[in-house]
Amino acid sequence: MSKIYVPSRNDICWLDYEPTKGKEIGKYRPTLVLSSQEYHKKTGLLIGCPISTSIRGGATEVPVNHLESPSVIVSHLIHTLDWKQRQAKFIHQAEQSVVDEVLLRLISLIGANEVIEKMLNK
Repeated sequence: MSKIYVPSRNDICWLDYEPTKGKEIGKYRPTLVLSSQEYHKKTGLLIGCPISTSIRGGATEVPVNHLESPSVIVSHLIHTLDWKQRQAKFIHQAEQSVVDEVLLRLISLIGANEVIEKMLNK
């Protein structure tokens, strides 16, 4: 019996993004995992950002290494997905600096900079 892969934070894994609606990103593609393995085990869900080879130079794109083609993490497309049903398969772990860069862009994107500054100045 093979062991089931449970994604961990910082993993890059394959996930199936089909079916899609409207302008959503689709296909079976690499994804940067942002949520914890504990969350994945409890909920069956994963929070992550898709990775694309369509590099446009946008402010929310974060370059990622160790994939077959030059790619970027699309940090403004945050998804919560069922990792079992979406056929998660491990590729490798992202460098912590890449994950940190994605999180910094997300904080700015959702306007949380002010909240963090307030917390730090308490």
